[in-house]
Amino acid sequence: MDHAGRLIHMTSALPMPRPDDTFDYQALFDHAGVGLLEIAFDGSIRRINANGAAFFGHPTEVLVGENVINVTHPDDVPRTVEALEQVISGATPLVTVEKRYIRADGETVWSRSRVSLLPTCHGPATSVVAVIADITELKRAQQDLEALNISLQETLEGGLLGLGIALEARDLETSGHTTRVMQYSLQLGKALGLDDVTLNELKHGAGLHDLGKLTIPDAVLLKPGRLDAAEWALMQTHAHNGHEIASRIPTLPRLALDVIRHHHERWDGTGYPDRLAGTDIPLLARIFAVCDVYDALTSERPYKHAWSHEAALKELYVQRGRQFDADVVDAFLAIHAATTDSNDVT
Repeated sequence: MDHAGRLIHMTSALPMPRPDDTFDYQALFDHAGVGLLEIAFDGSIRRINANGAAFFGHPTEVLVGENVINVTHPDDVPRTVEALEQVISGATPLVTVEKRYIRADGETVWSRSRVSLLPTCHGPATSVVAVIADITELKRAQQDLEALNISLQETLEGGLLGLGIALEARDLETSGHTTRVMQYSLQLGKALGLDDVTLNELKHGAGLHDLGKLTIPDAVLLKPGRLDAAEWALMQTHAHNGHEIASRIPTLPRLALDVIRHHHERWDGTGYPDRLAGTDIPLLARIFAVCDVYDALTSERPYKHAWSHEAALKELYVQRGRQFDADVVDAFLAIHAATTDSNDVT
């Protein structure tokens, strides 16, 4: 006998209801496998079944007459009221809302509640019915996973920043260069309206911008004087090489790789490694380039004295539309020229 045949056979063995039999809706309410509440339009609980009472940790008789707002987590009261109002007003026949309640023992529990009008046989509805499913364990698992993800992200960021700082030490750059250019870049990115995800990618790229200098011999990297043509050509390979190395980091986003490869491109197309020009240069690389050059100009190096803040801003202004994206320079000047007379910059 197939499955359908078995069901028909089982059903035929049950007694048939008589025409005058009535369905016991109260029994269905009391024994439903989920929490059920009837809530009056003023928020007071008219009825609650055993599963619902167990979820709240109160006896049924304590909950009947209690306002549902009083057992709702304070942070979730506004959207609870909004959900009830939407159903009561007829704006929607059903609302599903995830919210927190405070149990009798003070524990916070989560529910996914489905709220709809409770029809009556005599006149308009005066209450709603809420079906609540306990999702506390699911929410806790999600929170644990989010905490783990944050921990892993912080570990990755710490490792990347540590590598960047190690690189600046080998290059004899002023201590704090990596941290400063990251801060400048994030500040400039925010001013240009980048979202949080893109800002994070910019930060990773800034931290590893000179990763390719690992491949440059000390004789070239640490040379105190001017590089000859062959040495300069070798130095320029660090952008390409850094991109190749960073591409092997599985979690490093593509936009961060753009910063590593293209932060020495120039707006006029004379930069390296790919001689990109204008908006063909990725935006994050254009942003970082301004910050990197400003910090390089204002830092003491073995081969140069530090420029003043004002002189560095003037140089950035001079290079608008030549070395740098003019809009990016203007945004940088708007941030950093606050302590400088604008006439001195322009």
